[in-house]
Amino acid sequence: MKIERVYLKAYGTFSDRILDFGDGANFHVIYGPNEAGKSTTLRALTGLLFGINERTADKFLHPQLRVGATMLTQQGTRLSVMRRNARKQTLFALDEATGTELTDQPVSEESLSRLLGGLDEALYRSLFGLDMEGLTRGSEALLAGKGEIGQSLFEAAAGMTSLQRLLGHLESEASNLFRPRASSSVIHIAIKELEEKRKLARDTTVRTNAWEQADRAMRQAKEKHTKARNDLAALRDEHRRLSRISSNLPLAAERVSKLQELDVLQHIPLLPPEAAEQRIEIEVKLRAAVETQREAKAEIDRLHAKRSVLVVREALLANAATIERLHHAAKDWRGAVERMPRIDRDIVAAKTDITNRLRAIASDLAPDITIDQARRLIPAPTLIARIQSLADEYATLHAKNEQLAERSRIITGTLEQLRVDLTEHPEQVTLDDLETAREEAAVQGDLAGQQAKLDREIAALDANLTRDTSALWSGKLADLLALRVPLTTTLREFEAEYRRLEEAQRTLQDKDANLDRDIGDRERELRGLTAAGEIATHEQVQAARLHRDDGWHLIREGYIERSEDPDRLSADFSPGLSLPTAYEGTVREADRLADLLHADAGRAANLETTRQRVAEMQKAGITLSHQREELTEELHQLNIRWVAIATSLEQPDITPIAALEWCQKHAAWAERSTQLGMLRQARQEITGSLAATRANLSQALTGRGLAGVTEQESLVAALTRAKVAVDTVRQAATARTTLVGQISQQERDLADTTSQQSLLTEKVNAWQSQWNETVAALHLSAGALPAEARARIDELNELVNALDSLDALTREANFERDKCATFEDELSALSSAVSESTTDKDADHRVSLLYGELAAAREVDRESKQINANIERETTQLQQAEIAESSQHERLVELVRRAGVQSSDELPSVEADSARKQLLAARIAEIDDQLVRSAARPIAEVLAEVGGHDISDTDTQMTEVEVAIKEHEAGGETVYAQLLEANRTFDAIDGSDAAACAQQEAEELIARITRHAHSYARTRLAQAIVSRVVHSYREKHQGPVLRRAGEIFAKITLGSFCSLVTDYNDDTQVLQGLRPDGIRVGVTGMSQGARDQLFLALRIAAIEEHLKQREAIPLVIDDLLVQFDDARASATLSVLADLAQQTQVLFFTHHGHLCDIASSVLQVGMWRRHDLGSANVGNWR
Repeated sequence: MKIERVYLKAYGTFSDRILDFGDGANFHVIYGPNEAGKSTTLRALTGLLFGINERTADKFLHPQLRVGATMLTQQGTRLSVMRRNARKQTLFALDEATGTELTDQPVSEESLSRLLGGLDEALYRSLFGLDMEGLTRGSEALLAGKGEIGQSLFEAAAGMTSLQRLLGHLESEASNLFRPRASSSVIHIAIKELEEKRKLARDTTVRTNAWEQADRAMRQAKEKHTKARNDLAALRDEHRRLSRISSNLPLAAERVSKLQELDVLQHIPLLPPEAAEQRIEIEVKLRAAVETQREAKAEIDRLHAKRSVLVVREALLANAATIERLHHAAKDWRGAVERMPRIDRDIVAAKTDITNRLRAIASDLAPDITIDQARRLIPAPTLIARIQSLADEYATLHAKNEQLAERSRIITGTLEQLRVDLTEHPEQVTLDDLETAREEAAVQGDLAGQQAKLDREIAALDANLTRDTSALWSGKLADLLALRVPLTTTLREFEAEYRRLEEAQRTLQDKDANLDRDIGDRERELRGLTAAGEIATHEQVQAARLHRDDGWHLIREGYIERSEDPDRLSADFSPGLSLPTAYEGTVREADRLADLLHADAGRAANLETTRQRVAEMQKAGITLSHQREELTEELHQLNIRWVAIATSLEQPDITPIAALEWCQKHAAWAERSTQLGMLRQARQEITGSLAATRANLSQALTGRGLAGVTEQESLVAALTRAKVAVDTVRQAATARTTLVGQISQQERDLADTTSQQSLLTEKVNAWQSQWNETVAALHLSAGALPAEARARIDELNELVNALDSLDALTREANFERDKCATFEDELSALSSAVSESTTDKDADHRVSLLYGELAAAREVDRESKQINANIERETTQLQQAEIAESSQHERLVELVRRAGVQSSDELPSVEADSARKQLLAARIAEIDDQLVRSAARPIAEVLAEVGGHDISDTDTQMTEVEVAIKEHEAGGETVYAQLLEANRTFDAIDGSDAAACAQQEAEELIARITRHAHSYARTRLAQAIVSRVVHSYREKHQGPVLRRAGEIFAKITLGSFCSLVTDYNDDTQVLQGLRPDGIRVGVTGMSQGARDQLFLALRIAAIEEHLKQREAIPLVIDDLLVQFDDARASATLSVLADLAQQTQVLFFTHHGHLCDIASSVLQVGMWRRHDLGSANVGNWR
């Protein structure tokens, strides 16, 4: 699948914009500077594929977001959709031409999900999303796993960067839950607690006759319950058996009927299902073969008759090539005949012209020369070249002579003027001392300006210091300068201590308020518990029992042992009541309290717990009171220390924060005070330098006869006067030096010009000698000019052209005569060969006649050959029809034999019986299969089970069994209720709730152990599954993925690594990089950048492996190469371009130089650039 076009209809800052990915390139670089919309485009693309988040921040411009796309599958189908942000039905069809959303054509999410291979957003980002953050996490995961080969490959393939962290988390969670030899694990601790609770339950359980009776009753109830369940299960099994028999009886009856019918057809042979079709086909083909034979014989007779009347002229056909050639050459022959008179006239005119030219040229040289001898007058090409060269040299020498004469005149005039100017520029005296003084003054700069600037700065700073001093200090300035301020650290410590104490007070207040609120809540709970009825506690029961026992001791002493007076004992024990009556009251009270305790043990325990909690809270309140007193004392001591510091600053009411600000202002004030002193010292130094500079410059001016520097004149004006004087003298000296140099140069130029004129005169003389010798060959006089020589050469060239024209005309006349003779000779020979008359006919007319007769002869020959071919074709068809008749007859005989009949007329009846027999056998097999599948047993057992049963009897038995099942279910509920009652009786025989509580806690511990065991099992199972998946992926893909990743890694690292290899580290197979020199480097020894590039190579190799097995899905990359240098970025772009040959790659970036790199390393057709900030990412087209 690939994305051809993205429609940013209304998304973020985009309105009606298009990204067109539809050209041939599959590698697209989408560039956008900051705020151009790159990140918005990425979010839009994700929203298009997986839905737009309702709370997205991209709705600031368009409340109703719209983003669409046109996608193309590998099968060539297209899907154009538009996504909107909504809760229901967010996907609609899209008009590609206009970009309009077709709201009446909704599109299901499954259509888009199928294109994405069923991937959700998270899985798509993991598998087909690459960015710098993911690359960094991947390299860190490689480092954490130390290059373990399975984890490295799986993380790269799944796009996961936390596999090592996941395995570590699973291992940690499992170890916390259970370790075989770790008594501190969660499950170990729970098991230990369970054993303790079970021991406590056993120890607190009452072992008496009541327990034995309850145990016996519980066991009997369990036996009854078990028997009732077994009887009910047996009835249900019987019901299922009868139901199965009832459902199988109709099929069994049908099976018996079909077997009987099949037995009647036992003698019928089994024919193939297609036997009838074969018979009909044979009969049709047999009749067709006979008809074909009849038609072929009639056609052969007709063709023989037609061929007998045709006559073929073999002589014409044998000379067909010659006739055609002469037919095409006849036009040339006619043209040659017509051109011959014109050529003869042109030859006569050419000879006349040559004769006239010879008279003009050679009248005085060779009067009797003929046309054939005229070429002797033509000079050799070398002679003409020499004449032309000498003529050109003459022009050059003449022009140079005129130039030298003009130059000599100009130089002489210039030299005279320069000598006059030199007399007007006398020698100048030097002003070196004045220039030195001026430069020394200039080097120091504008001292007066610096002095004025310092005055302004000093005045401004002094005013600010005066204002700040009054704001900081009310005492003397000297005291402020000498003041020792505390350190900033000390002030911050005070502030932190005050803040700590304040926070502690606030915390104590919150705790006190919470404690008061909790005490009130507990007291309300106590009032609620007591208001619900009397509650007996263990202490009350114990006290009542002790009081009862004391009464029993008094009864023994007064009535049994009679060692004391009962009345006295009664008065001490219970005044106003007799001792027996009082004792009975204590027994009743003890029993009543015990009954209350056992009847409402939960409420009693809650009351006791609440009272204990109230007491603990009251103790906590006392503790909080003590803590408040301690904090108050700490605050008092801190205030004493702080008052001492504030007093030293003469700011008694200042706080630590304000003091910190005051000290900072004091430090700034002290710094500005120091700065003021430095400025005043600098002003004093500049004042001295200014006075010395003025004195030196004044002395230098007066030494050269100029006015000195007065008090009213500024230093700048004096320097300007000095500069003007120095520049005037320097300019005059420079002008004189320039004139002297120019005079010397002009004198040298005049001497050089004179020398050149002498050499030129010698060259002219030499040329004249050569010229006289050369023009003599043209029969010109010695004084002839170059123009005369050129005119004579032109006349000779025209003569040559006329002679060449005459030769060409002569050759053309001979050629035309030969052409006519050859044509006529060949025509005569052809006429004789074909027995045609040659009298009273022109040559071209005779050729036309022969050509027409040839066409007629060819037509007769073609028709004769066609008739022969038709006869041969019909003969072949006749033979094939005879063979087909024989073959079909043999097939029909074979069908009769297999059917066991005497003639083919009996075949339809046998075929029908055979088909019926086959249907019966198939239905019986189908019934057997249904019976076997429904009963899940062999067919023999199924038939034995239904044998002897009747459908009505079986239904009656099923009804009886259903009634029995209902009765047993009701009885089972009663037995189960008895079992529950027996269990409750058995559990309640203990006089206290200790055993019950211990048992309940044990059950809770069992449930907790069960939960922990399930969690441990799930954790270990998840760990094993992850490890097995990683191991399986490594075994399946290690070879191809590592080999391809090594190639990519070598390319990205520019040969720094040549491949990837595996090694073992403590029995663990790890991944290593191989250097060109054979050195192996583990992931822990690689740089951060190299690890990033290794993970990228593994990711790309895994993606390529994934694409070999599934349809391509676009790969989305976001600024992946931010930390790559240009060389490795270039190599990576080449790798991505190669990957784009298999799937579409969308590379988003903020960095424009990556586009320049792509332009330099990638061919034009391999990639395409899209600029989000430019107009070409355009409007609707």
